[in-house]
Amino acid sequence: MDNLKEQFLGFYNTPVLFDELYSLKQFCFDEINTSNLQIEDIKIDTKLPLGKRVEYFFEHYLNLTTRYKLIKKNIQIIKDKNTLGELDFIVFDKKENCFKHIELIYKYYLYDVRLEKELDRYIGPNKNDTLVRKLTKLRDKQLPLLFKDVTREYLSEIDFSNIKQEVCYKANIFLPFYHKALQIKFQDSIKGYYLGFNDFENDDIFKKCSFYIPHRYDWVNFEKYNQEYISYEKALEQIKFFHKYNKSPLVWVNNNKTIYLLFITFWH
Repeated sequence: MDNLKEQFLGFYNTPVLFDELYSLKQFCFDEINTSNLQIEDIKIDTKLPLGKRVEYFFEHYLNLTTRYKLIKKNIQIIKDKNTLGELDFIVFDKKENCFKHIELIYKYYLYDVRLEKELDRYIGPNKNDTLVRKLTKLRDKQLPLLFKDVTREYLSEIDFSNIKQEVCYKANIFLPFYHKALQIKFQDSIKGYYLGFNDFENDDIFKKCSFYIPHRYDWVNFEKYNQEYISYEKALEQIKFFHKYNKSPLVWVNNNKTIYLLFITFWH
């Protein structure tokens, strides 16, 4: 079942990571009424990865606001048959009376206390992504793309003298399982914990628990109840399968009706 409504609400309710960082200014989320949310008009190919699904959720959010008008999305900038990059969204902000170029980012980061600098500690579950790498790419490559001469040819309807750039940067942070009381820079974004497979296999606490392993599409869905939980033995089997392909699965742990989210890494 494709839980689009729960996924949308999970995206919408995920806090933005920062106000301003690396000279990047955060997009302002105006509150919308979600009590009678109609989600049926979001048409998403079931094979789309989570990052692309989130783009549909953001577009749906924009259409539900009175403040923002969507002008263009996913604008590929091509010069001499070479793709220079892509602009995620161009909107008109009626409150500020200006155009805005918005880059959308939705991430999961594990907090690695072994690294010296605070910002270096935020690492993707599969170790192929970091917060610093993404911030640097946004600042040095993705945002400057807007002001290249060739880009103007793709955005002839935009007033470039009246445009701002922002990022919609949302993220979920997971602390080390055995250091749950850590105080970090992005405290509001803490969503759960993580630990390595050996610790998971050898810590007796987990043998008494049941588990739900959501599809990656549902990582953004944080509605923890009414799921089908499986035994420790079955969970172990599935986790080993993910690790064979160097993937760190997200697992929901049900410990006597106390439910929390846990990444089980192949690399720690």
